Amino acid sequence: MRVLVTGMIAGLDDREYLEKAVKLCASKGLHVPVFNLMDMVTRGGGKPLEKMLGTTDYIFELTREREWIRIGYEIEKSASPYALVRAPATIEWNRVNRKCKDARYIQQYVRPDLIVTLIDAEWLIQKRLESPPADDAFLAAIKARDHTIYEILSWMNEEVSLSEDWAKMMGIRHLVLATKQPPRSLYQLIRYPEIHAFYASYCMTHAEPEVRRQVNSVIERLNHYAVVVDPQTIEIGAHFDDFRDKEAIYAFTVHRDLHWFVGKTDSTLAIHPYLERPPLSTGMMDELGHARDYHKNRYMIYPKGLSPFTTDSYIEKGRLFDTEEEFFRHLETVEGFQIKD
Repeated sequence: MRVLVTGMIAGLDDREYLEKAVKLCASKGLHVPVFNLMDMVTRGGGKPLEKMLGTTDYIFELTREREWIRIGYEIEKSASPYALVRAPATIEWNRVNRKCKDARYIQQYVRPDLIVTLIDAEWLIQKRLESPPADDAFLAAIKARDHTIYEILSWMNEEVSLSEDWAKMMGIRHLVLATKQPPRSLYQLIRYPEIHAFYASYCMTHAEPEVRRQVNSVIERLNHYAVVVDPQTIEIGAHFDDFRDKEAIYAFTVHRDLHWFVGKTDSTLAIHPYLERPPLSTGMMDELGHARDYHKNRYMIYPKGLSPFTTDSYIEKGRLFDTEEEFFRHLETVEGFQIKD
């Protein structure tokens, strides 16, 4: 698989995540050539990015096109069926979100099979933007702009949106992963072209430690069969300096979970392992409703949870289970899922 990885080029801290995924690939015998568009454009820092962004869009686009051609050539030269290319879809500069309208070059020269957009919690991104490396003039300039939470969320949204447009134009899959997602997820996407992707839905607001351990156990086990997008890989900020920040984060969280996670995965698994019938969370029910509207598969682990609402509306018949064991037995014996290495 040739995988194009997009995401903000400032504050995301994605290099370590990609390095871990590539090392895991190597340990499994996969040779994955890695290319970073911005490193190539700037010649590893020799051509300051902040100065290039100060030129015309035309010159900057020509520079990117030249490097896309070079990446395509190097991929072919490697003769590897795998490749990982890191590139931004947008760059926030001087209060303007500049779109990298590179879809034609990417499709013509790189021909990716999948686009993955990496994201992270907005407050963590803001924290990193406030402490750039001393020798990075571009990141120092970003820090000087003192971007608000809303601006960071908007940049992230633009990044996902344009990446999605690229994928639609190329007729390929697009997924959104947090950088706290296990590197195994990216490894699986590189290795297995048709691997299934689940979104794990469960109550995050009220969960006793034992229940959370049960939920984590299901997710960890499911990771051996499929890619599992886990909402707890995004750390929601607990303190807000401004009510507007809180309002923006809450609205963004709902949009992210319903449209980027539920809408882009193949199935939603709702996990509610309570025995004493606490109410199903509103978030879980909303996620299941959107999964239904997106025509996604819907499963639920819910002890003795049979009801007209779960079986006839939110959950498809035959996909409601009392226990974790019943669910995994169904995956293997009825739907043919197999453990991936």
